Order: sequence, then structure tokens, then C-alpha cells
Amino acid sequence: MSENKRTFHYADERPDGTRLPMNPKQKWSIFIVALVVVVVISILVTVKIKGKNSTSETMAEGGETTSDVSESQPSATMPGVPVTNDYGQFVTDDNGNTVTESFPTETTEPTTADAPDPDTSVSGETDAPTDIGNADPTQTADTRENPETGRIIVDVDREDFNFIVVNRTREMPDGFVPTMKEVVGSGIYMDYRVAPHYEEMYYAAKQDGITLTPYSGYRSYERQKNNLNNRIATNQANGMSYDEAYAEATSVILPPGTSEHNLGLAMDVCNVYDSFANQPEYAWLMEHAHEYGFILRYTAEKQSITGIVPEPWHWRYVGVPYAQQIKESGLCLEEWLTAQGIAY
Repeated sequence: MSENKRTFHYADERPDGTRLPMNPKQKWSIFIVALVVVVVISILVTVKIKGKNSTSETMAEGGETTSDVSESQPSATMPGVPVTNDYGQFVTDDNGNTVTESFPTETTEPTTADAPDPDTSVSGETDAPTDIGNADPTQTADTRENPETGRIIVDVDREDFNFIVVNRTREMPDGFVPTMKEVVGSGIYMDYRVAPHYEEMYYAAKQDGITLTPYSGYRSYERQKNNLNNRIATNQANGMSYDEAYAEATSVILPPGTSEHNLGLAMDVCNVYDSFANQPEYAWLMEHAHEYGFILRYTAEKQSITGIVPEPWHWRYVGVPYAQQIKESGLCLEEWLTAQGIAY
């Protein structure tokens, strides 16, 4: 067979078929092109990484932020806040979408504990918020009664708001919605006067390696009502009479307007399981919560007075130094107010 030969020649090919070496100009051209490609790729990779980091800090499951701090300032109405049920779980509609609601928030900045900048602060220290809600000696006992429910209507406008008591026999006025402030960028809200105190406690616990995750704070009147009605309907579907269904439901879910969550004065911390009493977060709260104005509201020993089953996760703001006094007294809030002669 005859040997195949090329029918073309390179422009830099010698007569003997060898190639001429590249001159310096050609070498520099290739080097510059390669350098430009490397620089462009580096810029694109950097931009992509920054974009992912920014997204991960602002988005999390259930509509919460993963970072401890929200940089956005509250507006006159805060839209799109995830709704939680009586157990602090996010409520979804028939399509699986998280239900949201809007309510007023503080527009003029109150005295708050500023959250630390995660880029400049390791300790998480905050300026202590000014304590408010000292006992008002001119306050008179609530006597107005709701003829439909037979419950006493509490005065939600009293100066010593931290002593408002709602329970099975006492309810807030119909239509009352407290002014809110978000807690540590969690998507969970409390009364704007209470949120700074929870934030201060949150960051103090952080320094001890404890995370007091806000689980369920404010709940609207309508959400509480829906939760209760749903429980009653479920009980009736299981064969209970209405009276039986109502009794069982209200032993677990307070009627709307009678929960401290409706006032924005309480926080369910971390979860709503009895086993929380065995967790390090609970131990930290038992030792330190009073230093920030919070008390364990519902215990087994005081169930006959509060009408609520033990809830180790439920912590109520009463103010400093009152939380210390209540803790030392061994009394529940109702007993302590009575002993101090504070009208409610």
C-alpha cells in the first residue's frame, strides 16, 4: 500500500516538515489571554459564593431567618408574619403554604437591646434595656365583665402592663392587638416593651453556650379561636358531646383572649414538650431568667390557681426586680400580686 501523505502545510512549517518555534510576541499574547480568562473566572466564582451566603442568612424553613439578627426596621404594619398554633407550630393552608397575618409594630424606636453585629462582636453583649412597668399604686382592680363569657375584662392600658393577668376567668378586651417587635430576627414577635428583655436574656445565654430559641410568642385572637374550635370539632368527631369536647379542648388550649400569648407578654422557649424540663436550656432559665424579668408561669404546684397544666417552656415577663421576688416567694403571679396588694 502507498503511504498517505498530507496535502496541506502549516504557515510556520519548515521544508523538512518541522515547526518553527513561537516568537516572544506570540508567547506574550497567549499568556495575556490565559491571565484574562483566570481573572474573569475568579470574579464569577466570588460573586456566586457571596450571593449564596447572602441568601442563606436571610432564608430559612418556616419563614424564619437563620441569622440571629434582623437588619430590617419594623414598619407601621408588619405583613407576612407566619402564624403559629397553640403549640407554636407554623400553620399551613390546604395547599401546604404557611399562613401569615399582619399586625401593628413599633414605628418610633423604643428603648431596646441592640443585637450585636456578628462581624464585630463575639460575645453578643447588648445594652441593657430600661426596665419599665413599675407597680402603679393608683391602679384599681378590674371589675368590668363580659356578659357573653362571664369573664372579667382586663385593663390593657394600665401603666404597669407587666402585671396584667389573663386566665380562664379574665380576658383582654375584644379586638385588642398589642404593638409588636420581632425577637432576635426569628420571625417571632412579642410586645415591643418585652422583646428587648428577651433579647438581652437570649444573648446572655448565648455566652454560656445556650440557645433560647424563640418558639412561640404572640398569637392573634383569631388564631387562638380557630385552634380551640378545631380541637372541639375533632373531639366531637371522635364521639364526645359538645360539653365534653369543650372541656377537653380548653384543658389544653385557652379560650381566645385569655392567653398570655394574645398579650405578647410570654414566650414558649425551644419547644412545647414536657421533656424540655430535662434540657440544659430549662436549667439555665431556672437559674437566670429572673435576672431579665421572666418567670416560669405554670407549674404543677400552682395548677389549681392558674388553671393551666405545667408548661416548662412557657416564660412570662413581669419585670425586674419583681421576677426575683416572685421566684424567692414560691408564689404564682396571682398569689404574689394579692400578697403585695397590687390590684389586678
